[in-house]
Amino acid sequence: MTHDVNAAAPVISPEEVKGEMTRLIDEFVEDTPGVTHALLASRDGLTQVVPSNMLSTKSDADWADELAAAASGLAALAKGVKGRPEGEQRPVQQVLIERDDALFLLTEAGVGSAFTENGKSVATVLLVLTRTDANVGTVAYAVGRLVQRFSPFMTTPVRAHDGQGDGVA
Repeated sequence: MTHDVNAAAPVISPEEVKGEMTRLIDEFVEDTPGVTHALLASRDGLTQVVPSNMLSTKSDADWADELAAAASGLAALAKGVKGRPEGEQRPVQQVLIERDDALFLLTEAGVGSAFTENGKSVATVLLVLTRTDANVGTVAYAVGRLVQRFSPFMTTPVRAHDGQGDGVA
C-alpha cells in the first residue's frame, strides 16, 4: 500500500511558512540558554526569517541584513575547507566564531520553496548568536533540533548528519 505524502499535507502560503518559521525561531531564542539572536538567510546573503527581537528598529533590520550577508560569506568559505588529500572529503557541518562579546554558530538549514529567487527555491543557512558564557554543546544540540523542526517547510530538508551530505557549504 502506498500513501500520497502530499495529499495529507495542507498547502500554505510562503507568508504562512515564514510566519511559522519565525515562531519557531522566536521559541528557540527564548528557550535556549545563552542564545540572544538567530536568523535564517539564503546562501546568497539575503535575510529570509528574522526573530521578533530583531525587527524593533530600522537599525536592527539593517543589522539582520548585515548578518545574513556575513553568514553567506562564511558558508562560502566553509565550502572551501577540505580535508586531507588522501582522506575522504567531508563537508563542514558547523562554523563557530568566537568574539570577545559573542559566539556565532552557522549551519545549513535546507532548501525552502517559501524562499525563492527567480522562481527557484533557495538554500538557506541558520546563524545563531549567543552570549560568550553559553554552553556551545547545548546550543549546537538545540540548533540541530530547530533545523529538524524546519523540515516540514523545506522542499529539501537537511539530512541527519551521517558524515555525508552537503554540510554548511
